[in-house]
Amino acid sequence: MTKQQRPGPTPVGVHPLAPERWPDLQRLFAGPGDQSRCWCAWWRLPGKDFDTARVAGRRDLMAERAGRAPAPGLLAYDGDVPVGWVAVAPRPEYPRIPRSAVAAYDEGIPGCWSVTCFYVPLGRRGQGLTTVLLAAAVGHARAHGAQFLEGYPVDPAGRGSSSAMYPGTLGVFLRAGFAEVARRRGRPTVRMALGPPSGTDVARPSPVPPETRPTKEPDAAGPDQPRPRA
Repeated sequence: MTKQQRPGPTPVGVHPLAPERWPDLQRLFAGPGDQSRCWCAWWRLPGKDFDTARVAGRRDLMAERAGRAPAPGLLAYDGDVPVGWVAVAPRPEYPRIPRSAVAAYDEGIPGCWSVTCFYVPLGRRGQGLTTVLLAAAVGHARAHGAQFLEGYPVDPAGRGSSSAMYPGTLGVFLRAGFAEVARRRGRPTVRMALGPPSGTDVARPSPVPPETRPTKEPDAAGPDQPRPRA
């Protein structure tokens, strides 16, 4: 019997979130799941501000941010249907990162952007959309002058719950060319050098020796439960 090969990434179009695409993000985030409550505001609102804002305030925050360049994330489409999302923006836009218990913050990294969240609806998971979105996020950050791009993925032991995979899995980032640079509480921080501006000399941080990793990882999915402590 021929071993069945895992299908490659699904052919989709990826576009930056802009005001005219805001209804598509609303459409994608509709329905049950934490995406309809969080609106990718967790990293953007420090401390109690996240709770105080409530759902409407978080949605309004993202709607306002969608009206300013550079786009705060990218939407994947199958035809005209939105099928995935990745949040990517300059790291200073995320005030929780320097205070996070799981993200290894290094203030000496210049021009750093962060990938903080993926969302792929249940019926489209396992089709390589996270891989497509991450590749597009790298291109988006580079096109807007980022020198480095970071992520804070999970390193699951076997096939964990998909609800915890909203930051993406370590394997997805490593296959995209990121290097693990630190761990906090078992959570990796990964980074990719996108190239310093002309005339500067910024060394890429050396990756730390990796801990034991599983041989099989679940696909990154989307948030379906309250955020973990950060």
